[in-house]
Amino acid sequence: MEFTRQEYFWLIWVIPFLVLLWGLGVWHQWRMRGRFGNLANLEQISRISWSGRGLVRGLLFSGSLLLMVLALAYPRTIVRELRPVPTPTDLVFMLDISPSMFARDNDPTRLGRAQQIIQKFILLKQPQDRYALLTFNYTSVVLSYLTSDPQTILVYFDYLNQTEEPEAGSNMGSAMTSAMRLIDTDTQMNPELSEKRRRVFVLISDGDDNIGEWAAPLREVQRREIKVYTFGLGSASGAYVPLQLSRGQVVKYLTREGGARIVSQAQAQTMREIADRTGAIFYRGEDERQVDRALDDILVQGRPVAGYQANPVRQDLYEYFLMAAFACLILGIFL
Repeated sequence: MEFTRQEYFWLIWVIPFLVLLWGLGVWHQWRMRGRFGNLANLEQISRISWSGRGLVRGLLFSGSLLLMVLALAYPRTIVRELRPVPTPTDLVFMLDISPSMFARDNDPTRLGRAQQIIQKFILLKQPQDRYALLTFNYTSVVLSYLTSDPQTILVYFDYLNQTEEPEAGSNMGSAMTSAMRLIDTDTQMNPELSEKRRRVFVLISDGDDNIGEWAAPLREVQRREIKVYTFGLGSASGAYVPLQLSRGQVVKYLTREGGARIVSQAQAQTMREIADRTGAIFYRGEDERQVDRALDDILVQGRPVAGYQANPVRQDLYEYFLMAAFACLILGIFL
C-alpha cells in the first residue's frame, strides 16, 4: 500500500493533543463520580452510564480522526490484473466478382452488399490482425496481400464498382488455392511471425460455382486446419444477370438462345458444405443479425487465447478508510 498525498500526515500529530484533552475530561468525570460515592441512589432520577464509556468513546473518536487523515493521504494498492491476450488473426477475404454478383436482388447489388460486410470486418479489426483481399470469377487474383492497414482494401472497391464487363465464371477452388498460396508466401517472408497467428478464410459469393473444381483445394484447406466461413448472397426468387454495365446502369443482360433473360438464384448448398467441412459456419449475407453474429463468432468468440498478460493496476482505498471512520464515529455517538 502507498500514500500519494503524504503532506497530510502532519495532521496525525494533532490527534495526540486531542486525545490528551479528552483524557483530561474523562479523568475529571471519574473524579466527580468518586465524590458521589454510591451512584445507585441516582438511578431512580437519572440514567447512569458505565464508568468506561468515556474512555471507549474517546478511542472510537480518535480512531475515526486517524482514519480520516489516512483517507486524506489517498491510500492506494497495486494489484496485478490478468488479461487474456487474443491470438492475432490473418483473415483472407475471397470475393466473388462474377456477373451474377452484379445482380440487384440485394441492396444495392450482391457485390455492394459483400463490400458492406467486409467494411464491417474492417471497422472491428484488432490492431494485431491482418487482412487480405482476393477476387475470383473463372480464375482468381490477389488484390491486397496481408496488411495491418486494411483501409487500402477500400480503394479496390472503387475499382470493382467501375467494372463494365464482368468476366463469366465462378471458381471457388481457384480462390481457395490462391488464398493458400498467399498464406505460404507470407510464411516464407515472415516465418517467425506466421507461426503465432491464426488463419481464417472468408468466402463471399452467391454460391453459383459453375466450374466445380473446389473439392481438391478444400481437402488441402482441411489438412491445414483453416476454417472457411461463408456468406451467401442473393435471394430465392433471384435476379437477372448483368453482362454489360455503363456508369452503374445495366446495358445488357445474360440471355438464352431465344432471348429470354437468365435468372440467377441464391445457391447455398456448396457454401454450406465448404463451411461445414472446415468446422466453420454458413451465414446469410442479407441478414444483418446473422452478419453481426458472424463478426462475433470470427473476431471474438472464435478467437483462441494466446496467453495472459499481468498488468499492474492501482486500486484506490480511501473509500474504505472513510467508511471505517464513519462507522467509528457513529458508534462513538450512539454508545
